[in-house]
Amino acid sequence: MDQLATVVLRRTGRVTVIGTGQAPVDGAEWSVALEADLAARGWLMHDELRKATTRLPVTVRVRWADWLLAVLDEDTGADRPLVPLYRSFPDTPRDPAAVFVRRLLTHLFAVPGAPCVLCGRDEIGSPLDPCGHPVCPACFPAEQVSGCPICGRRLTSGNAYLTPVAPPPTSRPGNPLGEELLPVRVAGLETDPYAAAVELRDQLIARPGALNERDRADLKALIGVTAPGRLDWLPEVVPARETHALVLAWALRESPQVVDAVGARWDTVTDVARTLWAYSDGDPGLVELSSRVRALPRALRRAVLAHLDSRGAVNAAEDMLRHATVWKRLGERLHPYETVRNHPAAAVAFAALRGTRAARSGALGRAIVEQAGDQLDVSAHPDGTVSIRLRSHASLVERALAGGDVPSAARLLTRRPGDLWRRLDHLLRKAGDAPDALTAVTSALRETAPRVSPGVLAAAAAQLSHRAATVRASPADVAVVKRSRAGALAARRARDQATVPLVTGLDDVLRDAARRHGVPSAVPEPPLFPAVAEPPAAPSEGLSLVGGRPGPGMPRRIFFPRGSVVTTWTEPENRAALPAPVTATVRAIADDELTGRASALPRFDLAVLDGALADVPAPVRERAGSAQLAGWPRGSVRNLPAAGILRLFLHWEEPEKTRVDLDLSCAFFGADWRRAGYCDFSRLRFAGDAAIHSGDLTSAPAPLGATEYLDLDIDLLVAAGARYAVPMIFSFNGIPFEALTAAIAGLMLPLRGGEQFDAARVAQRFDLRGDARMTMPFVVDLERRNLLWTDLTLPASADYYDVGRFGDQLARAAADQREHFLGGHRATVLDALAWHAAARADRILVTHADGTCTEVPASPAAIRAAAARPSGDRPFVAGAGLTMLAGAVDAVALDGLVPGAGSVALTVTGRPGSRWTALSAIDMLGELPPG
Repeated sequence: MDQLATVVLRRTGRVTVIGTGQAPVDGAEWSVALEADLAARGWLMHDELRKATTRLPVTVRVRWADWLLAVLDEDTGADRPLVPLYRSFPDTPRDPAAVFVRRLLTHLFAVPGAPCVLCGRDEIGSPLDPCGHPVCPACFPAEQVSGCPICGRRLTSGNAYLTPVAPPPTSRPGNPLGEELLPVRVAGLETDPYAAAVELRDQLIARPGALNERDRADLKALIGVTAPGRLDWLPEVVPARETHALVLAWALRESPQVVDAVGARWDTVTDVARTLWAYSDGDPGLVELSSRVRALPRALRRAVLAHLDSRGAVNAAEDMLRHATVWKRLGERLHPYETVRNHPAAAVAFAALRGTRAARSGALGRAIVEQAGDQLDVSAHPDGTVSIRLRSHASLVERALAGGDVPSAARLLTRRPGDLWRRLDHLLRKAGDAPDALTAVTSALRETAPRVSPGVLAAAAAQLSHRAATVRASPADVAVVKRSRAGALAARRARDQATVPLVTGLDDVLRDAARRHGVPSAVPEPPLFPAVAEPPAAPSEGLSLVGGRPGPGMPRRIFFPRGSVVTTWTEPENRAALPAPVTATVRAIADDELTGRASALPRFDLAVLDGALADVPAPVRERAGSAQLAGWPRGSVRNLPAAGILRLFLHWEEPEKTRVDLDLSCAFFGADWRRAGYCDFSRLRFAGDAAIHSGDLTSAPAPLGATEYLDLDIDLLVAAGARYAVPMIFSFNGIPFEALTAAIAGLMLPLRGGEQFDAARVAQRFDLRGDARMTMPFVVDLERRNLLWTDLTLPASADYYDVGRFGDQLARAAADQREHFLGGHRATVLDALAWHAAARADRILVTHADGTCTEVPASPAAIRAAAARPSGDRPFVAGAGLTMLAGAVDAVALDGLVPGAGSVALTVTGRPGSRWTALSAIDMLGELPPG
């Protein structure tokens, strides 16, 4: 099957069937056998697909089925061998500390050709390859492990130690303990894959935010099938500038003759930079700057310089300075000083960027003098040269704010509407209670709202929604943070500069082993680092301060820096609260604008909105997110089974000649975020069977790779005093995830006594990606049985390499994520639906968890208020055959609805049935572009 059918299947759940005709004699029996294979993966066939498979010719059906099952296996991770160190997992050694001591003694004292140091047996065999450890098969039975039992490295195929072992049973047991059954997914029939490809292509183009890596790859494949080297299909406005730049770059690579069409679609100077960077296979977001700029055809160079010239020297220089490194490297290929007479404004913009001094009598010098004025200042130098400097728009805004002139700052920012809305909190704080300043700001908001993207409007309004309740950190808190940060920095510098003695003696090894297993060591430990005097901690600090940064209990503000992966930074909250009437006005401006945009779209008879969607943040910054199976928005909360086990899994494959050691760990915390324990490569069990690790593999050569599992028994963890579980994946030897041949992780809900890896019970699978070495994918609230999806990359610091020693840092990071996402600081999926429902639906019903509903007027504010109620005023009943707009957390909630033609459904988990047109929250926002 081709790539188009694969993309359609993965994104829609619909299968393309080829070569159907007269049904073979055994077609029905073969279809039943295929559905059995699908059921083992958690899928069933729609009746239309089932009928189509019975007509598949014998000559193609096996290859077709192999393709179908391979795609589904790849989505869950079942397409690769998932073999842990201890083959019998979760039945792993009950006394990991004793096993560690035996491993340690073998590592220290075992000698090739000598008797076993543990049992005295002779003839223990040759050293293992590649680690060189002599291993006694009586003390370390080969059938129990899949690698070296001493160091955890995978072994080469020539080793005689490992013996063939029958694979674990694949039969799925019954369900005697009543584990919750996962909903199955239904595969439908795709009769027109080309039309589906066009629809998917247009949906991706309409998304208001930048695409992640998988979406980009899918879009490229879809364009390659439907419109290779063409731009006539593109809508006039593409909401996401990064996506627009990618499409233009792909068209230029495919058909260089589209240069004029590309130039006509450029708007800002940064649009040009994005396109050229993507043309060189770089990041169109201009975040990662490692790409080498490829040579540009002459026609493309002329088009770029002409566009820069048309923008004027001031605007061109302003935008260039925003991405100075990018433009300096692009300038090496554009040669702007060779065409000063034809493109003087472009040449002057590059002169301002580079700080070029030019002879006054030369072409560039004359252009500099002629372009002077407005925001461009010319400087004459004693050697007869001139240079030019830009007074940027941002500097003018800062000057106005520094002088307390908020109305002037607001007027300046109307020239850049996106910047106005992004800086709204700052402007309102500067305005204070001054009526004139507040009026100027709100007037600027109303004036610019029609020109701002829906994502920026939604984010700005949501971030202000709770600002009236903001609590500032006290001066004492701020002082404690400064002192602690200075002390932590001094301690880190001292560690970096200290000479660390090699751990070569038995005392050192035993001391380290005792520390890892919580056993007091009788061996005195000399200081490895010079003592650093730190300021005394405040009595009330506790966990409110961790590593010089505010933690749980201190009012703090969480930042999400722009980057290729999701990271955070925390600072004490120093903002004063904003007046509630002001924040309500801003929210009303955004609601009115977005509702007005939706009013031009087709109408619905009825909108049915799940009130639980108010707790699901709308997707943001998807470009930095991991490719995943479940499609959970970052910050969304997912309910877990009331009882049972969560199984975390990690699999990776290292590149040739590079050993990579990834580790799967989990830290446990009480309700106050105090450490309760951990389970990792050094402690394979926590509280008996409450948490069980499958063993530490320290290398992952192809084709087997390496796999680690970690089981969490929710009931036993709660009984052991744990409230939160925080999993973490890190690269122990510092190799970034992007360097690996393959790296995936995920979460499944296994049956007790069932398979180690059951594709049908995989709830989430995600890729490890980017220039990252540590990730915290989610946080589990064990008492409430829910999971917060964070998809967070932790900083590359040794502070996180050992969850047993540095659990406080993990506690801070996890608490930050929970407080941010559960505190209502983000626009929600309900917001996106509310704007559409208020503008397009004749009736609006908000449903509640108890089966009741509330009918509300056509107002986003009324929809939000109804969603906050625990119960409605009537039982939920919806008529059949109506054109509906439906939104639900789980697709199973739509089973009772009978939609009419043209009905649209949005779900967070699962896909709606074939009677619905499925859209995501990003798609809903994408339908509200600026005018």
